[in-house]
Amino acid sequence: MNILITERQKKMILETVTNKEIICDKCGWSWDLSDGGEDPYICHECGYDNSEKDYRGKRVMVYYNLHKHTFSVTYKSIVILHADYVKLKDVEFRVRQGGKDRVRGEKRKNVHAFVIGDLVDYCEYPCENIPQEPTDKIVTYDPYKYDSFIYKGTKEPVYKAKEVDMINQKNKLFVINEVKKF
Repeated sequence: MNILITERQKKMILETVTNKEIICDKCGWSWDLSDGGEDPYICHECGYDNSEKDYRGKRVMVYYNLHKHTFSVTYKSIVILHADYVKLKDVEFRVRQGGKDRVRGEKRKNVHAFVIGDLVDYCEYPCENIPQEPTDKIVTYDPYKYDSFIYKGTKEPVYKAKEVDMINQKNKLFVINEVKKF
């Protein structure tokens, strides 16, 4: 089956992959996706297929995707999956100052707040078996009200945690192990 795309869509695709660096998990060789030939994920040095990775154990950045209404998980600046459930360990909550300032000035949301950690587990979107939401240690972020992620109940800032469950239901973020002191 052939898929027809417009010139504008071709340009957007090329802009998306240009200068996206891939590093081979087997030999460490690096190249840009735009230099990939027929399969840009095949290593140019050793021939290893880097497209079907298990990202568990890798350091990832996660944000809530307002368009897809689920979590986007990125690894080395590339979205690797969309998930309704993500479990991370050794977690850092990060808010980019420039993005937050832009949201407040323009009154229009942009991606600038992330939960960063080692990927433990996930359930891809759409997920049939989302875990139940815990009732305590709920973490939230509102760029119009706060400068950082906070505990919903106490409004106390939170910057790090041992483990976090991200559940795509009402509250989204839950610290499941005590917070490390920042």
